[in-house]
Amino acid sequence: MLEGNSWWSSDQSRRDVLKYATGGTALVAGCLGGSSSTDRFRVFDPQSSGTLPSERHCNPFNPSQRGTWHPGALIFDRPAIHSPAEDEVYPLVATDWEMADDTALEFTFSDEWTWHNGDQLVADDWVMQLQMALAILEYQAEDGERPHQFIESAEAPDERTARINLHDPLSETVAVQNAIADFVGDESRGIFTKHDDDQWSEWHQQLREADDAEMESLLEEITSEGYQMLEDAVGNGPFQVADIGDNVMVFETYDDHPNADNINFSEYSLHLYENNNPTQPYANDEVDAAHTQFPVEDDVKSQLPGGHTLIKESFSTNKLFSFNCGHDVSYDTPLSSANVRKAVCHVFDRDQVKRVLEGVNRMFDWPSCRVPGNVLDSGSHEAAEWIQDFTEYGLNDTERAAELLEREGFERDGGEWYTPDGDRFEIDVLGGTKRKEFGVLKDNLNEFGIATNQEEVDDATLSERRQNGEFDIVPDGSSANGVRAMWALDLVPGWLQQITHFDPEAEIPMPVGDPEGSSGTKTIDVEEHIREWQITDDDQYHKELMWWWNQTVPQMETMYQPDAGAYNADNWELDAPDGIIDGTEDALYLIPKMDEASIEYTG
Repeated sequence: MLEGNSWWSSDQSRRDVLKYATGGTALVAGCLGGSSSTDRFRVFDPQSSGTLPSERHCNPFNPSQRGTWHPGALIFDRPAIHSPAEDEVYPLVATDWEMADDTALEFTFSDEWTWHNGDQLVADDWVMQLQMALAILEYQAEDGERPHQFIESAEAPDERTARINLHDPLSETVAVQNAIADFVGDESRGIFTKHDDDQWSEWHQQLREADDAEMESLLEEITSEGYQMLEDAVGNGPFQVADIGDNVMVFETYDDHPNADNINFSEYSLHLYENNNPTQPYANDEVDAAHTQFPVEDDVKSQLPGGHTLIKESFSTNKLFSFNCGHDVSYDTPLSSANVRKAVCHVFDRDQVKRVLEGVNRMFDWPSCRVPGNVLDSGSHEAAEWIQDFTEYGLNDTERAAELLEREGFERDGGEWYTPDGDRFEIDVLGGTKRKEFGVLKDNLNEFGIATNQEEVDDATLSERRQNGEFDIVPDGSSANGVRAMWALDLVPGWLQQITHFDPEAEIPMPVGDPEGSSGTKTIDVEEHIREWQITDDDQYHKELMWWWNQTVPQMETMYQPDAGAYNADNWELDAPDGIIDGTEDALYLIPKMDEASIEYTG
């Protein structure tokens, strides 16, 4: 078994001197230093008000009380870093990769990485983690179903080579992204398994040898065990565990890390507070940086440090209308027709929402297309050009809305709309009473002659009814962190199909950009189209998927909100490629790991 905390210099844990103070963390003078910034990089813990540090573990397969991301992604390194916003991959432990043949991807590992107990980090360590994840997926898969959509197996021909065997040919970029992604849990955050560790070796062997009768109890053990506990964790990143307190986690530089010479500060700490909003601790100089919750509203900006600087600016979250497309559900919804959904979207007047915008929300001022708003705003992807001919909704185009409804057999009488069956056209809105755009939509529909019925239920009921397709419109919010990331197979044909109930096989008018279909229609299978895009890397598939979204409108983007982090440049300088500092979720952990990036203390 691995030894934990062998680097502690004292028998007394500093937890004994960590005290909690209302609104912040107070450190006993003379023990851990005062509240002003030193050469310790102090970061707001995103899991504040969640799992206590002493209860966090570094088992990527156990979802409960997991510490594999915060702070695991700091003290463990990963083979390579994927920037979803830039759709790029940067080397880390793996210095190179190539397609050995059409269905085999090989990573070459550096020989400069060691575990914090001095043992060499080798390809077998990562391959063990992959093999365990694939074994878990295999047990969970239905008969005849692939455990992983792309990856068949993993092996380590030698200490520096990891070979990933694929089911089908893939482009190198997509193959790499899938290999370093999450499989079962938090595998993408680091290499957590050590191939010669007694516990990991035992579980690894049992997973590969167990029969179905043994797997259930084995998986229950593996996915519930807190191994290793954070305070005992032996990692392989640039910082190692020093002290784990109730409200502060302190990590010290690991001198044998390949990038240690580029780190000019000695400690990195994560600080917990009573809630998940870092603004006040950051403004009070209690922390130097935060992963998320920025930018802030205008009336708060004056409180921020003079050196306030944003990071992770390529990330955002969307707010959407989510429609019930009616496929394979028993609930009778008038929105089962794409033309009716489009009519509703045309009636919506987003200009009215602009007058009541709150916080840092921004209007989604483009045709619905499932591309992040900040990408369209910057024009950084050619999708910004593709959508010039797409149908734009939200303009209160009641004439077009009426035309589409009449095509579907709806009739207007005395200013009120009726269904083809002669019933009053009424739309049930489930939830969304706190969302300004829903109030605007209901007013727009009522003025147009469509009745609305507002229902408000608890979250559990809303989730159940959404899954069962017992609604017309519900609010939704989702991350929008990259062009390709928004079309993940487990997201669109998986999760979104389950909550919007769209038909996985659809006809789209052709050519792209012509809603009247002057060249007829094209039948596409959404999942297969996404898969072919990932296999071939041909943008035509992406363009047609965007067009499908625009013409089918299972959801309509209404607003988006930046999801940035921040740091105080008065005492710190962060330098990294844009794809890292603005295009990854955990840039504050990744920058000190990389040869081409740095966090420097300047105070």
